[in-house]
Amino acid sequence: MLLTIKESGPETTVSLAGPLNVSTESGVWWPLNEILSRRPAGTPRLTLDLQGLTALDLNGSAQILAVLETAEKSGRRVTTAGLPPRFETIFRLAREAIRPLPQTPPRISFWEEVGRVAMELVRDLRALTSFLGELTAEFLRLIIRPFCFNWRNVALVAERSGINAVPIVALVSFLVGLIIAFQAAMITKVFGAEIYVATLVGVSVVRELGPLIAAIVLAGRSGSAYSAELGAMRVAEEIDALTTMGLSPVRELALPRVLAQMLTAPVVTLIASFVGIFGGSLVLLSLGYTAVTYWSMAVEQVGLATFLIGLFKSFVFGFTVGAVGCQRGLAAGDGPGAVGEATTNGVVTNIVVIAVLDSLFAVLFYVVGI
Repeated sequence: MLLTIKESGPETTVSLAGPLNVSTESGVWWPLNEILSRRPAGTPRLTLDLQGLTALDLNGSAQILAVLETAEKSGRRVTTAGLPPRFETIFRLAREAIRPLPQTPPRISFWEEVGRVAMELVRDLRALTSFLGELTAEFLRLIIRPFCFNWRNVALVAERSGINAVPIVALVSFLVGLIIAFQAAMITKVFGAEIYVATLVGVSVVRELGPLIAAIVLAGRSGSAYSAELGAMRVAEEIDALTTMGLSPVRELALPRVLAQMLTAPVVTLIASFVGIFGGSLVLLSLGYTAVTYWSMAVEQVGLATFLIGLFKSFVFGFTVGAVGCQRGLAAGDGPGAVGEATTNGVVTNIVVIAVLDSLFAVLFYVVGI
């Protein structure tokens, strides 16, 4: 491409001749860049004569538009002339494709951010409360008419989300019991009281760690699956289809999952407690104590109250995992990132709620004296 520059007083005319496309070298524009770099006096004009162009593509159009933008920023009035009709379409497409960048949003102050987070928390609590109300109503209808419910769905979900979670829950509980026993043994060994490690492991695992480990693992495994499944159905408008047909998404989708989680969580917790106590026994056996001595000490302090407390916690945690996971999935938004966002919110909310409930139970049982 040939670039011819004519300067006549305040007006500069630039004539282009030849092909202007992706193969055009940037050095062709250097003479014009030197002129544009000068500080103009008054309001000079720049005219691009495009009559001599023999070829033009999107890349060449972008070069022309870049020159026009640079000239306007330097204070010149810019015009184009002589563009062949066969290039008008591609030049218009290039001009429409180049849009100004969105303006930077104004900075939000600290108190505005606090208010926004508080409002989101209020809306979130309102949505959770509304979902719990609908779920409670469906539970009452189930109690009144239990034979009008498809229990086969509950069994399928229980196998997938509860029974299949036993290996990973058992592994985590085993390692936790082993670590607690090892750390406690290192401290009590100084006083020659290693045998009391069995009591520590037995009570802590059955009362606190067993239900907590099972709940957190189920929240990350099963609760996230509920959020992802229902979120994908929301994005695919299957939830709207159920509502259009007069069916309740809470009854058809959420209730079976919550029931399955409530029924399987106590079983998974019992297995986790047993495996955790077994993991602690390996430490005492390595220190020379017998298995009979360890298990008798571990079970001796685990009374009926301690056992029922752990069972009660597992039941409540199972309900929490199922309810929160389903609520986050049903409340998912639109778009490709909605499923991932719903899954993340479900796991995070589940873990926070489980930790808060466990703290409240600890205070409550301490006040009651059990």
